[in-house]
Amino acid sequence: MPEEDGKIIYGLNQVPPPKDLLLLSFQQMLLLFTAATFPAMLVREVGGTLQEASSMVALTMIAAGVGSIIQASRTRWIGSGYLCPNVCGPSYLAVSMQAAWIGGFPLMRGMIVFAGLVEMGLARAIRKLRFLFPPLVTGLTVTMVGVSVIPVSVANFFGTRFAGDRFGWEDACVGAIALAVMVGANIWGKGSLKMYCLLLGVVVGWLLALWLQPDALDNLGRIIHEPWIAFPVHGLEQLKLNFSFRMVVPFLIIALCGSLKSFGNLIAAQKISEPELKELKMNPISKGLLADGFTTALAGTMGGMAVDTSSSNVGLAAATQAVSRWIAICAGIIFALLGFTPKLSMAISLVPPPVVGASLIFAVSFMICTGLKEMLAEKLDQRKIFAVGISLILGLGTGLVPSVFERMPHVLQNFFAEPLSSTTILVIILYQIFHLDKTIADARKKRPVKK
Repeated sequence: MPEEDGKIIYGLNQVPPPKDLLLLSFQQMLLLFTAATFPAMLVREVGGTLQEASSMVALTMIAAGVGSIIQASRTRWIGSGYLCPNVCGPSYLAVSMQAAWIGGFPLMRGMIVFAGLVEMGLARAIRKLRFLFPPLVTGLTVTMVGVSVIPVSVANFFGTRFAGDRFGWEDACVGAIALAVMVGANIWGKGSLKMYCLLLGVVVGWLLALWLQPDALDNLGRIIHEPWIAFPVHGLEQLKLNFSFRMVVPFLIIALCGSLKSFGNLIAAQKISEPELKELKMNPISKGLLADGFTTALAGTMGGMAVDTSSSNVGLAAATQAVSRWIAICAGIIFALLGFTPKLSMAISLVPPPVVGASLIFAVSFMICTGLKEMLAEKLDQRKIFAVGISLILGLGTGLVPSVFERMPHVLQNFFAEPLSSTTILVIILYQIFHLDKTIADARKKRPVKK
């Protein structure tokens, strides 16, 4: 097993030994739980019952686990074959809540299925749109995928996930020490210490939280009352799907933004897994988007919340240099099975927020730098500088000064809803506009000369 920095420990198609496979999969799965609370949050906000919340969490976990397996399998028709697991899609939270308010959970599920079908359609077209994604655009997209995770990672790191939460030195101490252990083990550790750096940081951070925070110890007591095995039958009783033309535009835009996010995640996964490639391989990325869309539609059909590819898990693979797709398959199997085991899923979901935040910061650091490296691989001229600069300024502005964009017409607000989608859409458009004259000139050069 090589230990040199930058060397892949377990390659794309390599099957790790059983012990390493299990621990690396468990480490990946810990990050998947960072978004496991979104379905419960949604149900709570629209006035649903505790049983409905529990059912939706379990069904979403099962769908995400199955999707992770499909994504990593790379069959002839579907799946990228990269370590790019599925997780509950936070980008769908707002529109899903809106649909549930208007028409209840049947409408929400029906529109999620619609969004999944839209992404499946976009997946087939992506091969023909390769010209829209030069290295500068793909690099910025990957960077923004990482940037989009910053709010939730920082909020968890300091233990202030909700407005009005107090800042506690205990939270900051737990998060800082957990992050220090992860980074230290990754930089100076060798062999297993380096490979399991995140898992080690989670254990140390959790033990520290149990010592400093009485609530963390009290929360563990809730595990005792949970059953070992339970089938989420409550969600299966309400599998009716509804559709509303009123919700088409919001879900269409979110499906496009979700596709762009997954596109960036898949590009990052490809670059991490196959660093020797000189240019993008669009076929696995197209099949990856198809898998992502299919899993989203599956989640809606089952009664869960929409799912999406996880950027933090791709970043973790880059950090540990263990990029084997079998890790994602194993993590997907475990995550899906945990949907049927409330006691175990409760235990993992009780990882203290500062430890969750430290894990995200650790993993996302690699995502952001992978994108920046791709962007700076070629010389920046004025055309590229303005394409990136304007896109970043306006895209990040949606998060820094959201009140400005809230005054726009409702249709435009959907395009300027959050930094990732706004920046990506803008850089694609501006890059093509600023290079239009060169594109026309190149086309004229290739035109055959008449004799």
